[in-house]
Amino acid sequence: MTKVNVRRAPAITAAGVVCTLSIVSGCGVVDTGVRVTGKSGDATASPTPESSVSPGRREAPSVDAVAVLRADPGVNQDIKDLIAQPCSGDGYGDGWFPVYTSYATLTGTDVRVAIINVQGCADVVACPGVRASYVYRLWEDRTKRVYTSEEALSEVSATGGQLSVQRPIWQPNDPSSCPSGGDMVPLRWDGSKLVAAGE
Repeated sequence: MTKVNVRRAPAITAAGVVCTLSIVSGCGVVDTGVRVTGKSGDATASPTPESSVSPGRREAPSVDAVAVLRADPGVNQDIKDLIAQPCSGDGYGDGWFPVYTSYATLTGTDVRVAIINVQGCADVVACPGVRASYVYRLWEDRTKRVYTSEEALSEVSATGGQLSVQRPIWQPNDPSSCPSGGDMVPLRWDGSKLVAAGE
């Protein structure tokens, strides 16, 4: 059986940052959250919940993000190809899937979601960073994708229960692969899915 270790993303040091974006957080060191050791490239265990649960209370549902993305027919094949195997090579990302997962309960609801951001495999990811972002609604026995952003350098994040998508903004002298700014667009829950403000 494949052994799966789970770890939190470490603090990003200045040495790990190649470019500085005003609010784009895709610049930094790769940490995938799921490391696979053994001969198989499949993740066979779910990441641990983000916090412990008091005795007598149910644990909040969590997901094996790699498995969820692989099984979803609505995920672009290019993204599935990125997570077909763990990263390989001599760099920092060796043995890790380039997938970051966080959890939130949407403000004013009991809707629990998993936010999954996918990066590429590299020693240091500066630009491009996030390749795609997905939000899945969680139940104890199933998931449903409720938001998708497959625009490169766009990233979904949460502050408390408020989710936003960060979209890149290029200034005149920015290289095409590394915008110097970004625009945070709030996401709202319409009862069945997340929708970007103004859409």
